[in-house]
Amino acid sequence: MVGFVEGLPAWATAIILFLCFAAVMFVARTIAIRRCSDESAEKLSDESVRLLTGLAATFAFFVGFAITVTWGAVSAGQAAVEREAGAVRNMNWAINNIPNKEEGAQLKASLVTFTEAAAYQDKSDLARGDTTDLPSEVPLDEFQDALHTYAFGPTAPGPEVTSLVSAARALGTESAAVSAVAQRTVPPLVTILLLVSGVVLAIVMGVSTVNARHPFLMLTWAVVPALSITVVVALSGPFAKGIGVNLAPMETAYQQLTSH
Repeated sequence: MVGFVEGLPAWATAIILFLCFAAVMFVARTIAIRRCSDESAEKLSDESVRLLTGLAATFAFFVGFAITVTWGAVSAGQAAVEREAGAVRNMNWAINNIPNKEEGAQLKASLVTFTEAAAYQDKSDLARGDTTDLPSEVPLDEFQDALHTYAFGPTAPGPEVTSLVSAARALGTESAAVSAVAQRTVPPLVTILLLVSGVVLAIVMGVSTVNARHPFLMLTWAVVPALSITVVVALSGPFAKGIGVNLAPMETAYQQLTSH
């Protein structure tokens, strides 16, 4: 159920959840009306109204907790992408200072290949949280191998080796940080708690309207949990499309590399 909800577009998720909560409300109301006398229904309605505030506060707590956790992951992911783009620029600067222009051009070509993959080809894998075989992984390994071969070879001047190796290490670290953040997701238990608390809230809301002449107003309550859970699901992956991490800093870094 959780996996099915997370795989839907945001608009479809909101509509399905709204219909589910609305159906729960009407079913709970119908059962209360048919099984209880007028006096019992009135007492049950009063008890439900008193319960409603506490249940709504509990649901709001779960929603707030989930959004705080997920948005923190998005912020961490954006910071990691920006640091990775900065590491690419620093690496490019170090390569441009290599006296041997031919070897420098080869290293820069490898750096461009990695940056292009990280900026444009990693998106779908990062959005799914699948970082086992990122498209940029092999180009990064090849670039680091080529750079270390040059840095510890006979033609590299001693003073520049330290800066080259440090820049390569920083690039690898920031790339690994982006991959690590992509694996942060909302725990399935939190999503389940949200769904359960939303259903319980819908049941109590439906029972509280057994004496209402126009119960259709309770549909507005179905909108609240539906939209809340939709936002949480939309933020379930830090690199989710729409409101997730933006890879624009890496795209800009790639454009700067290819424009010079």
